Amino acid sequence: MSLIRWEPFRALRRRDEAFEDLFRDFFRQADLADETIEPAVDVSESNGEVTVKCSVPGVDKDKLNVVVNHDALTVRGEIRRESEEKKKNYYRQEFRYGSFQRVVPLPVEVDAAKATAELKDGILRVTLPKSKEAQASQIKVRVA
Repeated sequence: MSLIRWEPFRALRRRDEAFEDLFRDFFRQADLADETIEPAVDVSESNGEVTVKCSVPGVDKDKLNVVVNHDALTVRGEIRRESEEKKKNYYRQEFRYGSFQRVVPLPVEVDAAKATAELKDGILRVTLPKSKEAQASQIKVRVA
């Protein structure tokens, strides 16, 4: 016969975990209604430029506003519903509609006047050349 370790508070822990799961799910559903749309971004840096890719599927280029400051890139836009059909009863509706804004801090100072933006297949690609100050020369370190 094997011994079973007695844990007097195991049932209480399970009850507490069940309540935590219940409240977490309840409040997560409430938060989803108020959650703002924030598109995903990738920021990469090469020798002479910084590239920011922003996922904006379903957004027309006319509804996008891109602003470059010396230390941040701001992307604003709006996702609009095509048309609302009164005859449909939705059982689940997960598409999000509305305006969004994403501020992306830049790793180096850029030349905003030479920035370019391209929208293709729902991906906004902003190319930002580095400013002269940010393109410091690389120094090789010798081992003595």
